[in-house]
Amino acid sequence: MKRWTYMFLCLFFIVGCNAKTQLDELTLALTVGLDESQNGKLLVYSISPVFNKESENIYEVIRTSGVTTRDGRSKANAFASGKIVGGKVQNVIVSKTFAETHDMFSYLDVFYRDPKNSITANFIVFDGPLKKLMYIHLKDKPRLSVAIRDVILTAHTSKQTTKANMLLFHRLALDRAQTPFAPMLKVHKGDLVAGGIALFNEQRKYVGSLSQTESPYFSILQKNIKPSTFLTLAIKGLTKQKEYISISVEHGDFSYKPSFRNGTFHFDAHMRLGVVMTESTTYIDMKKEKKKLEKLLAKEIQKQLELVVKKLQTYEVDPIGFGLYARAYEYKQFQKQKSWAKAFAKAEINIHPTVEIISYGVLQ
Repeated sequence: MKRWTYMFLCLFFIVGCNAKTQLDELTLALTVGLDESQNGKLLVYSISPVFNKESENIYEVIRTSGVTTRDGRSKANAFASGKIVGGKVQNVIVSKTFAETHDMFSYLDVFYRDPKNSITANFIVFDGPLKKLMYIHLKDKPRLSVAIRDVILTAHTSKQTTKANMLLFHRLALDRAQTPFAPMLKVHKGDLVAGGIALFNEQRKYVGSLSQTESPYFSILQKNIKPSTFLTLAIKGLTKQKEYISISVEHGDFSYKPSFRNGTFHFDAHMRLGVVMTESTTYIDMKKEKKKLEKLLAKEIQKQLELVVKKLQTYEVDPIGFGLYARAYEYKQFQKQKSWAKAFAKAEINIHPTVEIISYGVLQ
């Protein structure tokens, strides 16, 4: 009996050996890009590392055209040095022009439907033709796929952009109470620059963007303060001149209260922000002027937040998720709306920030 048990265990452990695949026999696509040619054809890019020591390049870029994303990838196997696999994809990038004119679901479907593909890859919008990114030469950066991922993550940490993976984009696109968003990337003077947030409407098409300057306020509205959110504000009224104060928002308490009156949704967004002063272009007695300074900072933050919300309403998009509160507290009225994005565009949103200075820095 023991002999049969040992034989069974041996067979159990070696059954997968015949299906093993050598790494150098594969082409690991780490980045996939989608764009459109001038004659309207779908262009599918893939970036894969090269493990062959005899090769001069550390990664290869393959470009094919096809009627669908899968069709384009299948054709790429004719150019690749090994069988292309998509399970390790870290970035899925679409050009802004392509995202403006196409429903993204039509071209991302293969990532959600085929379990061999990764749905945790970063979803990114590139500002410009994608070939400009795919064939860039970065002398002081790691492999292009790794450099793209690192630039996005670093910019997200400093709130210069946001972060969204394929799974989040899919969830937001199917949620009636929100609209999708994605980080933006561009090439400037031969280098990668991440900044700004791409906005998508209910039809999953790109409709506009928030700038790099507006991105920190987008994070505050999302209650995404941690790690610290840095702001530089132009202050009037502290002295006779226009001054600049830089602060680091360390924590915040938020309360969004929705209501429905006279056929319109109303939101009262209260937020109490604890900030640390990190820079001032003028010298004043901070402790003596604390209350006045806190009010001036709150007033300027309120102004910037209202501008961001107004911009979102103009584009008829709700990436913040005000619809989640409407659905939770005014469910009957929310269900009556054929389009939450259009209802959000007409909503009245009042933002009431208060600021508490918890530190003036090391000098004071």
